[in-house]
Amino acid sequence: MPEIRAFRAWRYDERKTSDPARLFAPPYDVISKKQQKALYSADPHNVIRLELGEEKPGDSARDNKYVRAARYLGQWKGAGVLTQENAPSLYVYVQDYKEEGVKRTRHGFFAAMKIDEKAVKKHENTLAGPKKDRLALLKETKTNLSPIFGLFEDSTSEIQKLLKEGANSKPVYDVTVDGVRHRLYVETDPKRIARLAALMKKKPMFIADGHHRFEVACQYKKLAGKGAAGWVMTYFADCRNNPFTIWPTHRLVKFPTSMKDAPSALSRLGDVERVSKLDAVLEALAESREEARDKRYSFGFYSKKSGYLLLTLDDALAQKVKRNPVDSLDVSVLHKFVIEPVFKISKIEKSEAIDFTRDAREAVARVNAGELDGALFLRPTSLGEMILASKKGLKMPQKSTYFYPKLLSGLVFHSLEG
Repeated sequence: MPEIRAFRAWRYDERKTSDPARLFAPPYDVISKKQQKALYSADPHNVIRLELGEEKPGDSARDNKYVRAARYLGQWKGAGVLTQENAPSLYVYVQDYKEEGVKRTRHGFFAAMKIDEKAVKKHENTLAGPKKDRLALLKETKTNLSPIFGLFEDSTSEIQKLLKEGANSKPVYDVTVDGVRHRLYVETDPKRIARLAALMKKKPMFIADGHHRFEVACQYKKLAGKGAAGWVMTYFADCRNNPFTIWPTHRLVKFPTSMKDAPSALSRLGDVERVSKLDAVLEALAESREEARDKRYSFGFYSKKSGYLLLTLDDALAQKVKRNPVDSLDVSVLHKFVIEPVFKISKIEKSEAIDFTRDAREAVARVNAGELDGALFLRPTSLGEMILASKKGLKMPQKSTYFYPKLLSGLVFHSLEG
């Protein structure tokens, strides 16, 4: 595990707002255009103005969304909307949510992590576009506006115990957003901070979310040199002692001009079963293949013409799947054996023939609206599959995992200027 340390975060002054929930936002990469506009309207100081600013006609090198983000950040600090912690602290973050009616609670914490590419386990390939965007924002703001999401395993449960002790005081924020309760506690006890840092040194860290942000932090360190640029704000959670829900990210595709009938094309790959509704598709794919009794590769499909289908790959085709932790994943098999040969999509980056959403109903609505021709649904990747790929140093396809609940952006900011 890379070294971690406490830091003096910049935070919204909770005394200056009647509704702190209006200040926060989901991670930038899951925000739709509609959500972006709603967050802009929610509060003039919503973090969306920093994380995902609006593009305007006439934007230039001197005035654009990145420059405006830095300007907002400076103005909010000057006006006291954002204030800096008096002493270096860790920030205990507790999320309460329900999964299939069962209440769950996840404990984690924010710290500054020393950038060490060799000590961080990654599982996902990244795209050039998002990295260019995040680097431009980091250069202007010189601030980690949202964290990397890191996992570790603690068989002793001592870290979890320390975090629960740190959550015994009054939280500085206690907000509920989209059915998830978020609480933030400021940990200032030097002994507890030192103990947490010492325990964390022994733990490998796996990136669950934020691969682009981590790679950008590494780039920025090389550009800026030593000092605070060598550290990046990270959220840590023990995946042995906390619940983790991973949702699948479904694919939307355009049909190639040569395709006359999608069901016929899919039937060449295996058994195709017609089902009456989306719920039947999602029920069949509810568990990861690692957890399911039926270990065959199955995928859902929808188009306006064909309706809902379940495709189960032929055993002979499934035998061609390479037996390693990445090539055998459902998402890898979907791309290699279905999307590439049937829909003629080999490259994701900059392709207008494919898009992604974790919301299956949104996928159907977008197909019905004519945005794309078909939707492909898949099982979730399991936590065990992700950890194994990370330990092996292998990279999974983009959009392989969607951790729930997401972390709120705007709870704490980590300045790289001290």
